[in-house]
Amino acid sequence: MLERLQAIAVRFNRLRPFLLVLAVCGLSLGLYVLLTSSDQGDDVALIPAFMLFTWATMARSFVTIFAHVPVKADKDAGFWKRFKLGAQRAVYYGFMALFAVATIFLLLSSWQLSSVWRMMY
Repeated sequence: MLERLQAIAVRFNRLRPFLLVLAVCGLSLGLYVLLTSSDQGDDVALIPAFMLFTWATMARSFVTIFAHVPVKADKDAGFWKRFKLGAQRAVYYGFMALFAVATIFLLLSSWQLSSVWRMMY
C-alpha cells in the first residue's frame, strides 16, 4: 500500500508549488475577509477560502511526506538493517492512518461547510 501512495505522490510531486500557491491564496483570502468584513453579508468567501486552504495544505502534505517512502528490506539484509527499515516504514504506516482519518474528517467537514454556505448565500 505504501508503494501505491508513493507512486501517487511522485506523480503529483510537480504540483507542490501550485498547491502551495493555492494554500497561500486560501489563507490570504480568509484573512482578508476576516479583517475587512463588517457584517455577515461580507463573509461570503470565508468558507470557500477555508476549504481551499485546508485541502491544498492536506494535498501538499501528502505529496511531501509520501514521496520518499523507504524500500522494503531484502531477506539478505542483516537484522539491524531490516529492523531500521521496518521501523521507518512503520512510521509511514502511521502517517497513512493519520491521513486516512484526516481525509475522512475533511470530507465530512467540507460537506457540512458547503451545505451551510449554500443555505446562507
